[in-house]
Amino acid sequence: MTAAVSIDSVRATTEAALHAWLPRQRWYGGGLGIRSVHIEELTAVADGDPLVAVCIVAVEHDDGSVARYNLPLAVGSPQVMRPSDPGAIVHEDESTLVFDALADTRTAAPLWQIIASGSAMTLNDGRLSVGGGGLDPDAAEISPLVREQSNTSLVVDGNYMLKMIRRVVFEPSLELEMTQALVAAGFDHIAPPQAWLHYHRDGEAHPALLAMAQPFLHNGTEAWTLALTSLRDLYGEAEEHLPGDAADRVQTVEDAGGSFTYDAVRLGEMTARMHLAMAGAVGRDVAPQPITTALLDSWADEMLGDLDALIDGHPGVVPGLSEQRPVLERRISAIRTLTAPGMAIRIHGDYHLGQVLRTDSGWTVLDFEGEPRRSVEHRRRRHSPLRDVAGMLRSFEYAAAVALMERIPLRDPSWAHLAAHGRSWSTANREAFWAAYVERTVGTRLLPDPGAALTLRRAFEIQKAVYEVGYELAHRPQWVSVPLAFLMEATP
Repeated sequence: MTAAVSIDSVRATTEAALHAWLPRQRWYGGGLGIRSVHIEELTAVADGDPLVAVCIVAVEHDDGSVARYNLPLAVGSPQVMRPSDPGAIVHEDESTLVFDALADTRTAAPLWQIIASGSAMTLNDGRLSVGGGGLDPDAAEISPLVREQSNTSLVVDGNYMLKMIRRVVFEPSLELEMTQALVAAGFDHIAPPQAWLHYHRDGEAHPALLAMAQPFLHNGTEAWTLALTSLRDLYGEAEEHLPGDAADRVQTVEDAGGSFTYDAVRLGEMTARMHLAMAGAVGRDVAPQPITTALLDSWADEMLGDLDALIDGHPGVVPGLSEQRPVLERRISAIRTLTAPGMAIRIHGDYHLGQVLRTDSGWTVLDFEGEPRRSVEHRRRRHSPLRDVAGMLRSFEYAAAVALMERIPLRDPSWAHLAAHGRSWSTANREAFWAAYVERTVGTRLLPDPGAALTLRRAFEIQKAVYEVGYELAHRPQWVSVPLAFLMEATP
């Protein structure tokens, strides 16, 4: 039996199995019911048992929208080879096993070889092309990098990180645009792209980015992990002390063995350098533009539209939010009257503690793809850099809440005591980050005056929290109270 016949023989059963398998994947968009699953591209790129195939899957949702996903498949005999992760298995019967090819070194290796060697390839419904390249194609070890993310990252021989882009969009790649623009501007707190894989299809104006190879950052630790470690130390110390006043809590935060404020300062400085680099970017799609009154109005309209869509779409899940709407609207609409509001630049777009890595040489920014629930067109627009700042500030509050939820249940008698310390931690780190960021950007054309900058930042924080509520309802409903509390506590 030839490779093509073997691959085609599992098409129907795989499509059927994907209805249940896809929603269980962290990188799947989710939020909508699946009406149908159709495999648009299925081409073997390596023979054997198992075979390895490039697979592009189109998912039609109940509302008629369609999303495409990059799902390399391994197809073989169950007796020959099984992935170490049972969750990677898409379909299995007595004679056939179909699983995510990225789940095992042996089945991921052919994909790495294509990218590393720069090999172009014609497929059944399109073709592959490689940019960059010149890497070592003979990989001995390929292992997944376990992170909360919307893609799948693999570590290749400890030297490279192979990022497989799961969502297939026939648009210019934000990741490539941003990293290449930052490299050109002299910003070195990123892992520069070394090779990238595009999927071309007739009738599409742009290819879709399927994968990108970057240097692997040794001894790197996510800021989110460091923040949770800091909070665990803080909560441990707080449990040893009786409740005190605000000054006592601040002192406890400063004295905690895992204090994060120094890191927050360095993070604020690095973020400012990133935005200043983009403010000097050159090129039609990345050059900065002044923020106009019309742009402020469009942002305010978008923020209110997001808020109303959340309220109308989840009336029973977000009780009280409709009553809070006038307060939130006043904060949002305040941006309409700002004068000299700074520059609109290309931004990270989904900036939080999970998107920065601390290595021996300092902070490194990851994943420039923007918020996964927004369109590519929206993510490629120019925005105020304060949108990124708002995302990071929200992340400090998230860390404090999540670390507490991991430690004790809500009804624990010590909840209020520890929560007060968590808020002090969040406040201290938000202020440290903001002060460092402002100090680096003051006097530049990037931001408006301090008062206007604060007004704009607060509006973006509200928009981010609205987005977070929708995201958590779709993916992690147990966390929805974190952004919802921020919206409900907003004051005029």
